[in-house]
Amino acid sequence: MTEAPYAERRFELDGEELVVRFFAPSRAPGGEFQCRYLVGWPEREFRRYASGEDGVQALLLAMRTVHSELVESEAYKAGLLTWCGQADLDLPPTWDAGPLYDPPRQA
Repeated sequence: MTEAPYAERRFELDGEELVVRFFAPSRAPGGEFQCRYLVGWPEREFRRYASGEDGVQALLLAMRTVHSELVESEAYKAGLLTWCGQADLDLPPTWDAGPLYDPPRQA
């Protein structure tokens, strides 16, 4: 059985899609929480997880890790990877601080 993602984001990648899926955090055997995630590049797929003291921290660390992986990619550096047509991928640690959140200019 395939688990449904907890959250998903679809990025634009040079005319294609790059899909990132985050799965609901769960307690691991060692007591920490783990948030599994999947990064679906067109030519390959990566599955990993991030750990935290609770589910919120695990999810935020997973998002932050994905952000770091994406902005370090050759596609991002070449300007081919965007979200909503912008370079701001709107994931931690930079979410709520980019042009997507700038208030409109007053006329």
